[in-house]
Amino acid sequence: MAIPVDVQAVERVLRPWLGSMLLSAMPLVGDIADIMREYAPYKQTFAQLKEAVEHVLFTDLSHATGGGMCIVLDDYSTRRLKLKDMQSITDDVMGLVFDSLNPFSANFVRLNDYALHEESLSALRVLYQKYHAFFTEEQFTFLVQMIRKIYPPERYEAWLKEPHSSAAPAEGR
Repeated sequence: MAIPVDVQAVERVLRPWLGSMLLSAMPLVGDIADIMREYAPYKQTFAQLKEAVEHVLFTDLSHATGGGMCIVLDDYSTRRLKLKDMQSITDDVMGLVFDSLNPFSANFVRLNDYALHEESLSALRVLYQKYHAFFTEEQFTFLVQMIRKIYPPERYEAWLKEPHSSAAPAEGR
C-alpha cells in the first residue's frame, strides 16, 4: 500500500513550523516525503514510521542549524526548536499518512492502537473525523473529552466542533 503523500503536502505542514527559507535550503521535505511514500503496513508500524520521520527531522535540522536548532520563520522572527516542537512537527507530518487512510476496520484498529500508545493529536483528529462509526457514543464522547483535556484549544479548535451530535464530523483541518 503506497501512501500518496506529495512533497507539496509535506512542505505545507512544515512551513509554519520551520519557515520557507530553511525548507528551501535543504532536502528535508523530499526526504520526509520519500520516507512516507515507502511506508507499507506489512513492513512497518505507525510507531516505526514516526521514529523514522522524527530521526530525519531531528538530524537534518540539527545539521542545518549547526546544532543550535534556531530558525528564522517567514515573518522574520526567530525560534529555537525544543523537543516538544519536534514531537508536534512529527505528529503533524504523520497526520498526512493518517489522512490518506481509507476508513475501514483494519485501519481503524491500527490507528486506534497507535493513538492509545503514542501521544498523537493527528491520530485522534483522524479518528474523530473519519472513524466515528467505529466507536460507541460513550467511546466517542471520551475521545472528544481526551482531546480537550490533553491539548490546548488552538491545536484542535479548527476541526473539533461543539456541540457534537451523532452526525459524522466535517472533513478537513
